[in-house]
Amino acid sequence: MTAQSDTLATPGGTPDFDLVRQDFPRARTAAYLDNASSHPLSVHSAAALHRYIDWVTHEVGEPWWPSWAAPRNESKHLFARLINAGPEEIAFARSTIEAESNLLNGMREWLSTGNVVTHDLHYSAALYNYKMREMEGLDVRVVKHRDWGIDIRDVERVVDRHTRLISIALVSNVNGYLADVKALSDLAHAHHAYLYADIIQAAGAVPIDVKAMGIDFAACSTFKWLMGVKGFGFLYVRADLQGTVVKPSQPSGGVRFNYAPWVEKPDPGLPEVSITPSSGPASYEVSYPSYEGAICAQESLRYIHRLGVHNIRNHVRALTDRLQEELPAIGYPSITPRGNESPVVAFVAQDPPSTMTKLRHAGVHAAMRWGNKMRISPSVFNNQEDIDRLLRALS
Repeated sequence: MTAQSDTLATPGGTPDFDLVRQDFPRARTAAYLDNASSHPLSVHSAAALHRYIDWVTHEVGEPWWPSWAAPRNESKHLFARLINAGPEEIAFARSTIEAESNLLNGMREWLSTGNVVTHDLHYSAALYNYKMREMEGLDVRVVKHRDWGIDIRDVERVVDRHTRLISIALVSNVNGYLADVKALSDLAHAHHAYLYADIIQAAGAVPIDVKAMGIDFAACSTFKWLMGVKGFGFLYVRADLQGTVVKPSQPSGGVRFNYAPWVEKPDPGLPEVSITPSSGPASYEVSYPSYEGAICAQESLRYIHRLGVHNIRNHVRALTDRLQEELPAIGYPSITPRGNESPVVAFVAQDPPSTMTKLRHAGVHAAMRWGNKMRISPSVFNNQEDIDRLLRALS
């Protein structure tokens, strides 16, 4: 443990979330309850970015690579540990949707003889991606939710011996629904198919173990519960599926010229131009990742590991449980299943413009999505006073 982590701990060893709140200046300017849209930075991540910006401003130059390679690589190792994967199974990505799209491109041969099963609580941009591929001939089967959850029996009805992939959001951005991922992975594997999970609304907020859960592929950006910035994320590809089921879809690697003036003595046994493809997870990356993203992720992932995802989940559960109890009582029915283990809850607002006006006037930030669905998503820096403020505004 570092000195910084010690300052966040209570005598019992659990985090002191009053001290955690002080690490997020956004908590001083509003009751910010929209972390499912974008999570504010901590002062520690902001300081790490400032250090990088200062270096780029005043010191950038050769040799530049060694200066930031270690933080970049540590971010990958920290993320791998967060989801119980190996670093050799993690690639850098620019966004969740781009990562899923590149994954599908790499699986084109595998998918060409079968179907993909997904559902309507998956992220809408992912569903758009699948519907566009459907127009190109891919067999896509979209399961409809029942009362804002997914019934495994409905999925079982459309999965068959031709199913190649089940694609889900581990936590739905619509209402925070946490998928029964083990049941879905067991179903996929029983049909010799694979499971992809969009984990952007889960990583950092919900415990994830890709091995125990049976997740074969996953991706996320860092600007939500990983407390990072946009334009940077991670892709998980199970080691034994790399280069076989999932082929690199964005060629990257090195080039060697074997003729003058590039080399003094050309080797007659080699072609004039040869290439060395990237291997392992690097084969799913193109060029450099965002170093700003990697440095911020390094700091925020250290912070999340210090707090512990189970402690984060316990802290936020008290806030969302209260919302589930009190908002329906004042006229905002919940569309999030009771007992759902995620930090995202959603409620129906009868008058969305009026609801949002009340919240804005009270200095409360929440989201209104899909017409009349008020989505509330507290995080580590939120407390019961923030919930009081929201309830007073809507009462």
